Amino acid sequence: MKKILRLLTLIFLLVSTLITINLTSALTINSVLIEPNEISQGDLVYIEIDLKNNGEEDVNNVDINLELQDLPFAPFESSSGYGIAEIKSKKTKSAKFKLITLNNAKSQVYKIPIKLTYFEEDSSQIITKTSLISLEVLSKPVIGVNVEENLLLKGKNNELSIKVINKGLGDVKFLEVESVNSINFDFISSKKVYIGDLDSDDFDTVSFKIFLKEDISDKINFPIKIKYSDSLNKEYSENLNLLINVYTKEKARKLGLIEKNYYIETVLLAITLILAFIFYRIWKTSKRNRTMSNI
Repeated sequence: MKKILRLLTLIFLLVSTLITINLTSALTINSVLIEPNEISQGDLVYIEIDLKNNGEEDVNNVDINLELQDLPFAPFESSSGYGIAEIKSKKTKSAKFKLITLNNAKSQVYKIPIKLTYFEEDSSQIITKTSLISLEVLSKPVIGVNVEENLLLKGKNNELSIKVINKGLGDVKFLEVESVNSINFDFISSKKVYIGDLDSDDFDTVSFKIFLKEDISDKINFPIKIKYSDSLNKEYSENLNLLINVYTKEKARKLGLIEKNYYIETVLLAITLILAFIFYRIWKTSKRNRTMSNI
């Protein structure tokens, strides 16, 4: 008798579990289609969510909502909610959404919560489920490079400063600036400068110490290579030629870029004044002696 009761209890628990599983998993997200896979600011995103009724009963008044609060996405020509009147047992229906990516979206993976509610046939109980889908935003970093206004002289050691600006919306990592050998100059310092992280709308300055050769033109190229990664660890590389102005010391003086050195002129003037004073004293002494001799 005890064995029969134990067996009936196990059967009851098994049936209860199956009923519970059936109730809690009747309507599920079968698949999600997102186009395009990679999106940027201002892009439209098409999302199609397939809902499958795995239960034995039909479901009614199905509502699926995308929770977009505090996320850089907005409904476009549609709403963030989609309604389906009925999904029959073992059947699949789709909910479709169109979103636009806002201009403040940074490069990262965004998780969008989904809220799903429905009624099972012959039931007044609302069943609610939540899930997540992911959207990946890729914003290519925009790096700007400006040459600082350094005075660069031919035949001299110089320091060339370059400002590197992150003009994009996404932060960059592992930023590195490297130059290469040139027939126009020799490196005194390292040819490679590591910056590291550079936030959006921020800048940093790197400097190279170079010796400019005497027989070069007044405008030369300074080639550099910039390497960095975005916040999703996608790597980028750019080769740039920066046009820089170089001067002889004489031309720089003529243009007023450096002050003229008046040391020699000052020394000559001082010597002239000293000699004039000495001649004046000699002349005055000689005149006094002549006057005394006449008396």
